[in-house]
Amino acid sequence: MRIIKYLFSVALLGAGFVLLESKRELKKIKKRYIKINSYDNNADNSHGKPVRLAFLADYHEAENGYLNEKIESIIKEASPDMIMIAGDLINGHDDESIEPVRDLLYRINNIATTYISPGNHEKKAKVHYYKNEKIFEDLMYIINDCDNITYLENDVVTVEHDGKPINIYGLDIDLRFYRRSIGDKLKTKDVFTELGKPKEGYNILLAHNPEYFEEYAEWGADLALSGHFHGGIVNIPFVGGAITPRLKLFPKYTKGIYESEYFPKRKMYLTSGLGQHSLKIKINNIPEIVIIDINI
Repeated sequence: MRIIKYLFSVALLGAGFVLLESKRELKKIKKRYIKINSYDNNADNSHGKPVRLAFLADYHEAENGYLNEKIESIIKEASPDMIMIAGDLINGHDDESIEPVRDLLYRINNIATTYISPGNHEKKAKVHYYKNEKIFEDLMYIINDCDNITYLENDVVTVEHDGKPINIYGLDIDLRFYRRSIGDKLKTKDVFTELGKPKEGYNILLAHNPEYFEEYAEWGADLALSGHFHGGIVNIPFVGGAITPRLKLFPKYTKGIYESEYFPKRKMYLTSGLGQHSLKIKINNIPEIVIIDINI
């Protein structure tokens, strides 16, 4: 009986620690700087000023907008050329999640040109997965009201940096590629079907689901920017992320920079994201905004 009481007390203390630590971490933001050299260049022969991106994903209303001022301040201070958002701004099942998003987008609209791709929550909202008929339309209204923000659903925008083309793609995939248990696996031909042949230049792919990084690399993404896995939720030192929202234990990708096994120099940055939905837990996994300098 004593052992049972002891184990129960330990479990209760552990649960209390998790809740308190998660609450603390979810109210903080880590600013991370990384440098990437393009497919054709290396650190010794790159030329010109790098293009600077501010990258975020999995906003999920970020503590009901509590972090918006911090997000704005960090991005403004970094002075990026462009802002990239790889999906899950909203919670597709929650009408109230649109107001923090509205405030955030109006804030960053005045900082830099912004490109947004869908995540599974935007997809669910669009197809009324949760019988929610309004939130996606509200999101599109806000984006269309911002003259500096573009929503990319299997579309591309080309910009120039130091006379070199940068193609920014936003990938929108079917919900069956997000299923937690038995789902279809995205293949490279599916990416070609949605996006077509990659254009000449440096190709940045906003692709919410990191599980298919090698397919993105094979398609032609020089840099994939992803989220969705929330940094593995609980980050174990020297081990990495413990579990994904798809309930996969110790996944191959959790957060940070990855290089393709089969297409050298093609990379993915996987962010741990800014918010959580449903089960709001983050342990040793502080929300982040990533500032990426790319030598094109």
